[in-house]
Amino acid sequence: MKTIKCPKGHGPMELKRVKKEISFKGVDIAVEAEAYVCRKCGLEAGTPQTAGALQRAIADAYRAKQNRLTSEEIKNLRKSCNLTQHQLAEKMRVGIASIKRWETGTVQSASMDHALRMHLQRGIQGNNYSGNRKVSLSRIKLVIRQLEELIGKELIKEGDQFLYLGKYLWYADFLCFRQLGRSMTGASYAALPYGPQLNNYRDLIDLIKASDEKEAELLSDDELLILKQVVVKFPEERLVYEAAHREKTWRDAETGALIPYACANELSEI
Repeated sequence: MKTIKCPKGHGPMELKRVKKEISFKGVDIAVEAEAYVCRKCGLEAGTPQTAGALQRAIADAYRAKQNRLTSEEIKNLRKSCNLTQHQLAEKMRVGIASIKRWETGTVQSASMDHALRMHLQRGIQGNNYSGNRKVSLSRIKLVIRQLEELIGKELIKEGDQFLYLGKYLWYADFLCFRQLGRSMTGASYAALPYGPQLNNYRDLIDLIKASDEKEAELLSDDELLILKQVVVKFPEERLVYEAAHREKTWRDAETGALIPYACANELSEI
């Protein structure tokens, strides 16, 4: 192990894991990385290796907070798709140097992150019906309440079978998956005669109504923006109903079949 001495004359420094809170690209993040620390004065020092590891930790903490794929996620997804770095670069039409940088700590842009998800997640998630999230009834209720606030009217009605609400939820979840790589609620959706609908909705409606939205994970700023996008596009219930029926994803599916989240990239009405 490399020996580093305290510049203040306190002898050898100890290699420890330290926690740091910093601002990176305007975002406050907390990271943990190795550094040499003086036992006596607490001074921290590093080597090119520890500095590089810290930079990767900072970049990945930022990416995680911004809902972008981290270095390890990119690498693991690429391997799951049986792609070399060169093959992925060819598919994305970027230089192999870009793939290498993203896998070793350089933060990819939002647009490149979206492209990575399209080529990697779609390759292994053709049967992904939950959108990379465990289903949460309380979060479904939270999303409904937020939609009601944005639209300015109640969407959960007495005796309602979620005929229109199911379409709002479908667009919200699939658009969220398309933009962020993860659904909002973890719900699965089936292609039914009256359009996309929550799978097993008859069994879920009363459970959703009875759930407590206060128990749900709070919606992120990006998720709130996506809900606003859905409401701006479909301010009236008939509009979301008609749009869902024009989606090729629904029209081409067999009645009763689950709609995979990979189809999110094929949405044409939003």
